[in-house]
Amino acid sequence: MPIEVDAAARLDQIAEATLRVADRERPAGVTIRAVAAELGGSTTVVTNYIKSRADLLLNAVRYELAAWRREHAEAIAEVQDDPRSRLREEIRWSTTTLHNDRAARQIWLDLVSRASSDGASELLRDDAAEHYENIRTDVADLAPADSDSDAIADGIYLAIRGFYFATTEDPEQWPPQRAAHAILKIADLLVGLDEGSTTRKPKR
Repeated sequence: MPIEVDAAARLDQIAEATLRVADRERPAGVTIRAVAAELGGSTTVVTNYIKSRADLLLNAVRYELAAWRREHAEAIAEVQDDPRSRLREEIRWSTTTLHNDRAARQIWLDLVSRASSDGASELLRDDAAEHYENIRTDVADLAPADSDSDAIADGIYLAIRGFYFATTEDPEQWPPQRAAHAILKIADLLVGLDEGSTTRKPKR
């Protein structure tokens, strides 16, 4: 009798292997054959569940986005009722690099640059819109009444997205600590964030 395999669990395993390959070889090195080898099997260990390289990358992105949402919920939970602490935590969480984050960002940039129509672009746009809305809501609660709070939110959001590119392009030059410090300084100047008033360790 054939061995029964949980499809969702296998897709997660394929995603993790895809991210490991991307971390070593960058996205250009991600192929069905390379991921199958990472899993220690023939290509059928992948093609029984995923039919194309585009789906392989999309599966990895979906997997990592789900992980990021869980981490984000944990990071924000303890400061949910305080917009100042919430925005600080949003910035810290967004600029910390753990586990597969760098490989996932490399895949994210690769998919965005190709403007694919395979579902990845919509998925990434939805995630970006959710991320921006979190920042915009916090800034609206903190910004002076006579300021353009949406423009302030734009600046903080763009600084964070710029970190994703910079840390992929030159991770040694732009480590997470440097990025977090700089963006927190920007936010402090714009909305009085008071960077030094919390010592809570970031989740991501």
